[in-house]
Amino acid sequence: MEDYVTLMETEVDIVIVGAGLVGLTTAQACAQSGAKVALLDREAIAAGSDGRASALSTTSLRLFKNLGVDLSGKLQPIRDMLVTEGVPDSPWRLHFEGDGDGADLGALIENPDLKAALIDRVARTGSIQTFAPLTVYDFEEDASQIVLNTDQGKLIAKLLIAADGRNSVLRRKAGITVQRFDYDASSLVTMISHSLPHDGLAWQRIIKGGALAVLPLTGDRSQIVWSGPTMSVQAACAVSETDFLALLSEKMDGYLGVMTCIASRQTYPLRLQVADDFSKGRVALVGDAAHIIHPLAGQGLNLGLRDAAALADGVKMAAETGQDIGVTGLLDYDLWRNTDTRSFGFLTHVISEISGTRLPVLAHARRLGLAAANGSPTLKSALGKRASGDGPDLPKLMKKWP
Repeated sequence: MEDYVTLMETEVDIVIVGAGLVGLTTAQACAQSGAKVALLDREAIAAGSDGRASALSTTSLRLFKNLGVDLSGKLQPIRDMLVTEGVPDSPWRLHFEGDGDGADLGALIENPDLKAALIDRVARTGSIQTFAPLTVYDFEEDASQIVLNTDQGKLIAKLLIAADGRNSVLRRKAGITVQRFDYDASSLVTMISHSLPHDGLAWQRIIKGGALAVLPLTGDRSQIVWSGPTMSVQAACAVSETDFLALLSEKMDGYLGVMTCIASRQTYPLRLQVADDFSKGRVALVGDAAHIIHPLAGQGLNLGLRDAAALADGVKMAAETGQDIGVTGLLDYDLWRNTDTRSFGFLTHVISEISGTRLPVLAHARRLGLAAANGSPTLKSALGKRASGDGPDLPKLMKKWP
């Protein structure tokens, strides 16, 4: 992104700090809802070389379509989704069958591709000004506005949105605390190419002490997300590529044929972290600044995108009625996003604890649970709907337009 505006003293409706995937989406959603937006980041904004991919739910795909974000040619539809204990044809399985084109199960996209598309969309939106690189020192809030002090001058706004990550400085400055649970576990993430087609199958296999997810990407490529005890994950990251691929092939029963690593192996510590408040005064939290959940269900980004869409609902209502965006725009945000996030965080926490158990009784109960859920159309439908993010209180930008 080029041609940044020079900041001296500027007044806007909304300031968003953090130009990651959620920050960029929030900027576009709020601008499209009638607000004048300033988007800030401490680094120059670029697509980058993040070696990860994200699973987008059907409602998240709908959000990007409604925002005019062009993802053509970048998506790998999920045509089937399988959770097993053992090999793919194990009786201990939960299978979600797609409708053929993957429209009902979501899609995978590489993070740099998604970020590049968002940067392009934001750059074409006249009501968004971008300031980067820029450092925010602090902010002051009163009954009518919020003022940010930066290394380039002052920004005056009605609402400040913190999209500055899991260690959010703005969250701390706003006096918002978090509840945190460390799993003593990590995820290893990499990408592979393979000689056999994946056919759009997203497969998650419960393995000793954790889970292995194989997620389809465009072409004969897949993302690997291996979650487990930190020592085991670090050991898998440290071995030679040949030994790692042999170990991976063994755990995957070789179903993708000959594999090659096409990205470095990266590890990430796992935690559950949820802010005690999603807003305070004229400050709102989105994305990782508000919540981090276990990656087991691949829903972390989707929760952040629901934050963006929910904020846009409040902004639109305030803008259309001439009310204060920093007050009216947050009326329902904290309650709805807190409820949604905590329920999903609890669900993924329980699943992760059950998946990682080595107790024979609980392990057998887990297997029976997979088989029972797979045999119940009602339960499978409810689980699928929950994962898609669909529901009666869905933000307008995530609904189908006529």
